[in-house]
Amino acid sequence: MMVYCALRALLLLCVLVLPCTSPADCAEIKFKSIEICPSSRIDAIAYFGNGVVLAGTRAPDPGVIYRSSDYGITWARVGNITGTDLITCLASGHDGVGFLLTGNQAHVWRTEDYGETWEDLGKVSGAQNPVFANAYGLLVTSKGTLIVTDTAPRGGHIYRSLDNGNSWTDLGPISSKPLYRLLEVGDGVVANGWAGHVYKSKDDGLTWKDLGHLANSELYAFEYIPPHTILVGTEKGIILTSNDNGETWKDQGHLAPFADDFVWAGGENVLYSTYAGSRLLYLSENLGASWISLGNIFHDCKEDWIDHAIFINEPTHKAIVGGTNNGKIVYSGIPE
Repeated sequence: MMVYCALRALLLLCVLVLPCTSPADCAEIKFKSIEICPSSRIDAIAYFGNGVVLAGTRAPDPGVIYRSSDYGITWARVGNITGTDLITCLASGHDGVGFLLTGNQAHVWRTEDYGETWEDLGKVSGAQNPVFANAYGLLVTSKGTLIVTDTAPRGGHIYRSLDNGNSWTDLGPISSKPLYRLLEVGDGVVANGWAGHVYKSKDDGLTWKDLGHLANSELYAFEYIPPHTILVGTEKGIILTSNDNGETWKDQGHLAPFADDFVWAGGENVLYSTYAGSRLLYLSENLGASWISLGNIFHDCKEDWIDHAIFINEPTHKAIVGGTNNGKIVYSGIPE
């Protein structure tokens, strides 16, 4: 109940105090949103450890990295890293090492000091997608392997690096259509994409298995909830869940079209954001089995939405931190 109260409070998106519906269970909680890059889309955000969160921008002011050293509460501009190329994904490794992926040229960049300085490692993919960015997915596995997906129209490729991005192996297309995001789950790595399929590797991204056709629509929203739950949302608004790391799936029915993102919020709580139409936000308290609408949370800009968000799950600090389509960072501490 305490996490639920925190999530409902987040919806006001300004500095405030919201009394919870069950005072015996949780105290009053403060939330806020911060505009860090007006009008620019923030679709890349990652937690690097030691309180450091990084965010990267897309158009109209692309290629900029912002850095927080207090779990996403306050932010500073590091600078334009990638020029005019948009940042589509950020991924953290260990001890301050992390990576970003660009969407137009499909370059990977590396930092070794928690995002303060960056090195261009060069072009990974030659995909040329006339509609979408050329690459969206970047993951550092628990073994330190880097994996990238691209949106090649004739089938998304998987790229794999064993040396921190210095060299790459093209594993070829694993799908008949473009690929989107990557997740590390309890027993491997999974990828989704435009074909309506989910693909899985149990050997650190070396070989891939098609888990089958899940939907007649692109798969976008994607989240893993330990120890073995995966949620995926389609362009048409179908929610699917797996309780065995993707081996089998349950269709939870139609919720709302234009799935953009899921974010785990501790326990069985999950948020679901949509990027078009009414741009409503939804909350599930049972791992996606049922949902309640929380409305359009951006009262000052109805066309904004939470584009990507993460759950920081540290023993001493739990929070949701997200970027929006209109250059804001949203932050909510989650009570114990």
